[in-house]
Amino acid sequence: MMFFRRAKKYNMPKQAAVDVLKNVLEASNVETPNINFDWLLLKGLAQTNLVDFCKWIAIGFLFLALVSPVALMNADLKVDRAGIAPEKIIIEDYSLYDDHFTLKLIGDDIDYEGIYAKTANGRMIVPSSFDRGTGEVTFPYTHEGLTIYISDEHGHTLNATLSAYEK
Repeated sequence: MMFFRRAKKYNMPKQAAVDVLKNVLEASNVETPNINFDWLLLKGLAQTNLVDFCKWIAIGFLFLALVSPVALMNADLKVDRAGIAPEKIIIEDYSLYDDHFTLKLIGDDIDYEGIYAKTANGRMIVPSSFDRGTGEVTFPYTHEGLTIYISDEHGHTLNATLSAYEK
């Protein structure tokens, strides 16, 4: 974006400007205000500086809003809820065992038949069991990372990532 400025600034003595302003107001049958011309100039200058100050404040807040997710990351988080996650699908609890991984889900209209997971190399894994009453879903676990896709009947999907860490 380019900003254009006048190449030539015109200067006028203050008293001449006050006289011209009074003549214009009198010619248009408007009562001459009792405001000092210096006060009008100062007020205009203050508004210009205030606008510039507010612009920089807004840019600063925008920068903080963009940087804050990076600054507030939690390195200890094991299950990452990424993607479009409606409020109706919630992972209430999860447990990792030697041979399987269990999720406990809360939500309305969860499509239990549509739940699946993918490994890092793209292999698809379906749950070995699920219970609609308790909301528990069990996946076989082969000690590798999984991305689990949980959908509801309305097409919303929750993506949960299980990372495998070696101790």
